[in-house]
Amino acid sequence: MRLSLRIAAVAIVLTSAATAASADTLEKVVILSRHGVRAAMSSPEKLEEASARPWPRFEVPAGHLTARGSTLVTRMGDYYRQHYAAQGLLKAGDCSAVYAWANVTQRTIATGRAYADALAPGCALAVNTVGEGNNDPMFEPVKAGIAKPDHALARAAVAGRVGGDLSAWSASHHQEAEQLDALLMQCAKGPCPAAPGKRRVFDAKPGFVDGEELAGVSGPEAFASGVTESLLMAWADGRDFAGLGWKGLDEEALTRAFFLHQAEFDLRLRTPYVARILAGHLADRLAATVEGGAGSIGPADAKLVVIAGHDGTLASLGGLLRMEWTLPGYQPNQIQPGGALVFERWKRDDGVRVVRVRFTGQSLSQLRNMTPLDAKTPPLSAPVFIQGCGTAAPAFDCRLEDFETVVRSATRADG
Repeated sequence: MRLSLRIAAVAIVLTSAATAASADTLEKVVILSRHGVRAAMSSPEKLEEASARPWPRFEVPAGHLTARGSTLVTRMGDYYRQHYAAQGLLKAGDCSAVYAWANVTQRTIATGRAYADALAPGCALAVNTVGEGNNDPMFEPVKAGIAKPDHALARAAVAGRVGGDLSAWSASHHQEAEQLDALLMQCAKGPCPAAPGKRRVFDAKPGFVDGEELAGVSGPEAFASGVTESLLMAWADGRDFAGLGWKGLDEEALTRAFFLHQAEFDLRLRTPYVARILAGHLADRLAATVEGGAGSIGPADAKLVVIAGHDGTLASLGGLLRMEWTLPGYQPNQIQPGGALVFERWKRDDGVRVVRVRFTGQSLSQLRNMTPLDAKTPPLSAPVFIQGCGTAAPAFDCRLEDFETVVRSATRADG
């Protein structure tokens, strides 16, 4: 076949595919988002115990959404509004189409506010919560009293994933710990020389710790988790590390540094028993919302529901439903500020209703540069396969009834 005929044939196929896709109707969207960029949870003085260089200062209290963090969430909200208006889901002035829910922390409520204002400009939407002083069962099911975990079983489930030996599991990450030590202590290659008075990644001994977590762990991974999150937040907030004497801190170094954080998150939050306790109620509510039936978050007829939570919220839900994702510049299953699992309910041209899931969020560069987002400059996005109902369709279509079955099975599993 001549080249021109081949090109024409490909064009016909692509046109047919586009026509088929355009015949599908988007009916509902649920966005489960992590909050935006916040101030570090630890003080600069505490963080400086773990590094050779000073740490940037934030202008807001520990854990609060920063002004830049609010702007970055607004960028995502603007993008969602444009994207879903183009899909025919949202219309200007239709204030009832959008519903916002947030956990009861400053950073999640402020994130919900930024989303609501961007998704429905001029509507002055409320950001709904369970109310100050209350525990939201979607985010804190144990504290809210709707989940009754077996703490010994939670530890056993976590231990069972590492052969019962946390030390051996942690030792397999020695190279990554050395790389983080070199970055924090600013030497050419880790482990760096002794530094009296400093907390080092290798000082943390692997083991289980008592506390609020179902199966909290200690060790280099847990040490790294808090420190590297603080690095990410300050980086995304545009802070000047070079001006404070830091060397070698760039996007590539950050991506490497996130490895230990993700290892700890995967073990602590994505272990199936733990994930079911932490995310079971949320998964049931989310499925009801996607379906638009009883138990929906917000009015059943809302077109777009945005839920502002935490990275742990998305991590445990991902573990429960065995969802995996990877975006360029991040570790597998990492959840950057403003990163979101987006659940879309479509009615295909064949009449079948399906659920399509994707993970989306800003790149490290988009966060650092506060890049405006639109169809030509979108955030990063990856389709997510739902085990047990995903198909070989390009967006891994999962039939709506099969999605509901998968969620019911996951939230009611034994052990």
